[in-house]
Amino acid sequence: MCGIFAYAGKKDCTDVIIKGLKSLEYRGYDSWGVALKTGTGITLEKNVGKVSQVESLESVNARVGIGHTRWATHGNVSVLNSHPHTDSSKRVYVVHNGIIENIAELKKYIPGDLFYSETDTEIIPKLIAHFMAEMDFPEAVKTVAALLKGNFAFVSIDRDSDYLIAARNGSPIVAAKSGGEFFISSDLQSLIAYTKKAFFINDGEMVIYQLDKQSLVFYDFIEKREVHKTAQSYDLQSGDIEKGNYKHFMLKEIFEQPVRLENTYLNYVDDFDIAFSEMLKPTIVQKINRIVIIACGTSWHAGLVSEYWLESLVNIPVEVEYASEFRYRNPVLTENTLIIAISQSGETADTIAGIKESRKFGIPILSICNVSGSTITRLSDATVFTKAGPEIGVASTKAFTTQLEVLFLLALYLAQQRGKLRHKDIINYLKNLKDIPEKIERVLSKTDQISTIMESHYAVTNALFLGRGVNYPIALEGALKLKEISYIHAEGYPAAEMKHGPIALIDRNMPTFFICIRDQSYEKVLSNIQEVKARDGIVIAVANDNDERITTLADHVIFIPETIVELSPFLTVIPLQMLAYYIADKRGCDIDKPRNLAKSVTVE
Repeated sequence: MCGIFAYAGKKDCTDVIIKGLKSLEYRGYDSWGVALKTGTGITLEKNVGKVSQVESLESVNARVGIGHTRWATHGNVSVLNSHPHTDSSKRVYVVHNGIIENIAELKKYIPGDLFYSETDTEIIPKLIAHFMAEMDFPEAVKTVAALLKGNFAFVSIDRDSDYLIAARNGSPIVAAKSGGEFFISSDLQSLIAYTKKAFFINDGEMVIYQLDKQSLVFYDFIEKREVHKTAQSYDLQSGDIEKGNYKHFMLKEIFEQPVRLENTYLNYVDDFDIAFSEMLKPTIVQKINRIVIIACGTSWHAGLVSEYWLESLVNIPVEVEYASEFRYRNPVLTENTLIIAISQSGETADTIAGIKESRKFGIPILSICNVSGSTITRLSDATVFTKAGPEIGVASTKAFTTQLEVLFLLALYLAQQRGKLRHKDIINYLKNLKDIPEKIERVLSKTDQISTIMESHYAVTNALFLGRGVNYPIALEGALKLKEISYIHAEGYPAAEMKHGPIALIDRNMPTFFICIRDQSYEKVLSNIQEVKARDGIVIAVANDNDERITTLADHVIFIPETIVELSPFLTVIPLQMLAYYIADKRGCDIDKPRNLAKSVTVE
């Protein structure tokens, strides 16, 4: 979503803020802007488009500044609506992420004041300036932050003082101090070049920095008191957010999956012992009689795969809920229910809302996340971290497969603790899981074959993805990937549901992607393929090595190594990721930053 980067320090901040905004580009946005405080006033620069097109701005010798990349919510994409926004006297400047919900109520404080944009953000600097008639800048910001309703994070500067002030309630923000330099950002990754420690700002908190005194104060604007914070270390490396020799971050991240899966495995498995007892106590495990998984997008698909694992291996009922719908239908949650929240970023607004709703029932909440210190991890009772490393491409790849890995380990751990699997069965599953990275490497070696398939079908306008059992969610994920980055309309279905509607779409212009591995549904999926071919449809199949029958039916086959059925999603998803990537590349799409999409959806 929108990105924030701000700086106060001993050097000119113009290039620092531009560099910071460029590091946030992967989040997705449509316009950008900066406000730079000079010795004589504040210089404002805003534009529609990509900040990456800016080599550098003319230096204005500013030591305090704020920058923003905007993903439009209130108001269309325009220079007028881009951030920063200011008050009528052009004294206070603000950048803002999130949504302010009580604008009509707030306008009563400033009757007659003119608004120039269509955004909800503009109310913030106007209110701050209004209250500064009676109090200083920090006190005015405290007052305004307490009045705002909604999920938000904003940073503000004042023309006539050297303060840099940020407030948060729902949308993520972090701060860092290194020597005489101070940084505020909506994303930890943008701070890697400057420091290895950060202050994590909680909901209802502000950070107030005064440059000349180098004073740093944290303040709870709900409780109206100062709070103490200690900078925390985080495990990110600069190489993690560099593209290297790959054309796109997405391609790099597809090829990173074997090593990221290996890292995740080694982090939790030692001599066939699954180290989850600290995250999920055995005493809690014994009481659980139901699991509810909440997630959005690709993480929701990971939850659907794990539903098969948890029900078949642990024999426990599981429901997988869209987090965006979960809290609006009065969910029935009993004391022995376990909530599992899945989010790559840990800042997904709908998933956060689902966790907060679950908290009312006093039941345990386990999160699966890729970002330490994120909001979801701090709201949960325990967190299992994936070891995917930073994922820059908007379309999730390595985050998805590492989520699958920890979910499978979780299923094994629960089955072990509840006596549902024998020790030798656990060892067999873990041995097969340990072999997955090498088998993915073999799928990744099929680049030339996948590129050839792409050449025949990159110009289509519709596609159908079909799978059964544990691979039905992979059909959904394959369709989502194609939609996200190539802008081709695609739908995923259980293969058996094709006859209940989607078969009407089959013709010689629409490819159907089948996941057809040798499992209990193999013969039935072959029959579905024949039904498509009988209607002159195009069939692209993902199948097990040495499957001669599939070659007589499908137009194209991508073969994957054999593994146990439960683990097949790790392998079947890889060619679908690759096909989506190469089709999008051929179509000239902006793969890492697809139109209208954001990496982390931090507004509801």
